[in-house]
Amino acid sequence: MGEASRAGVPRVVLIGIHGHGRVHLEGLLARERSGRLALCGLADRREPSGPDGGSADGRVFDTDAERLLGALRPDIAVIATPIHTHAAFAERAMRLGAHVLLEKPPVTAVAEHDRLLSVADSERRHCQVGFQAFGSSVVRDLLDRVRAGELGRVERISVVGAWRRDADYYARSAWAGHRRLGDIVVADGALTNPFAHGLALALRLAAPGDGGPIRAVAVEPYHAYPIETDDTISARIETSTGVPVTAVVTLCARQEFEPYVEVFGTGGRATLHYTRDRLRLDTGAGPVQTTGGRIDLIDDLIAHLDDDPAEDVLCSPLRATRTFTEVLEAIQRGPEARSVPERYVRASPEGRTIVGIEDAVVQAGARGLQFSQLDLDWTRPDFPTT
Repeated sequence: MGEASRAGVPRVVLIGIHGHGRVHLEGLLARERSGRLALCGLADRREPSGPDGGSADGRVFDTDAERLLGALRPDIAVIATPIHTHAAFAERAMRLGAHVLLEKPPVTAVAEHDRLLSVADSERRHCQVGFQAFGSSVVRDLLDRVRAGELGRVERISVVGAWRRDADYYARSAWAGHRRLGDIVVADGALTNPFAHGLALALRLAAPGDGGPIRAVAVEPYHAYPIETDDTISARIETSTGVPVTAVVTLCARQEFEPYVEVFGTGGRATLHYTRDRLRLDTGAGPVQTTGGRIDLIDDLIAHLDDDPAEDVLCSPLRATRTFTEVLEAIQRGPEARSVPERYVRASPEGRTIVGIEDAVVQAGARGLQFSQLDLDWTRPDFPTT
């Protein structure tokens, strides 16, 4: 590790090596083998496990992340822990001189977000948020086109998604399927976790150069599973620019399809399948389809370590995700999820599905409506606006 550090590659610590942390671990090990970084330490409340659990060999491992950070003083801290721990770990890492790659969602409250922004500014540290789609070349292309007015005036944006999750998904951890655990906000809803990438994209497209606050958020959360949080939700968000974002997603689809973000402008429409890096533009010049690649966010962070953090040169800087945190906080303050009546739910070993939900999310997204505005027997129109 010491020789790698002297060779000029950044020294990296990974906090959280289980769950999604394993994805980060594999990526960091691959980059270490190619000489792009030195993985000098790992932290987790549980010991390493699995066939490559020996990846901790030769590196410092600690069950106390803050103690590890203090001992190693890394150049970069990758944080892949439960959301309620993000703020404290990220602040500690930056105070000790590390740049941060923080898994999404970044934090659970706007006050935490603003505090981390303040710390990043005062310590002159980069803080990259793990919205991987922001590293896509087609996402950057669409952002540039929206800024340039190629779609005319943007009238509205939709996020649509239909996936299926089984009961094991909600048994994966103590916080799965919860809004809160005691006094701790965990925010494990469909829109704030699995479809968070689409929501963050839509919000950035709605206000590509604006940091103003969200005006209003109206949410209609439902669940077909016996969980505290939602597995199916519609939301309408009034952004600072006046461009509304409608998000309609479910984890209870019988027929899954890849999620997409759709931008409706006076001069055309764009459809972005962000998990596939595919973009379709429909303008007066006719339809154009492009497929792009993406830079991994750790590579983007390493490439910009010597750049001024105040310039927000990263693909997914913390500052660009503040509106996402505003919406997440509004969803947590908003109404509790209501059960979808059992007569509209189908249960099988593959999971619980809602009858007709695929058509419902597509229609709602295309028309910019919430569930209660469609002709759906299981919806209720009396959700409050936050």
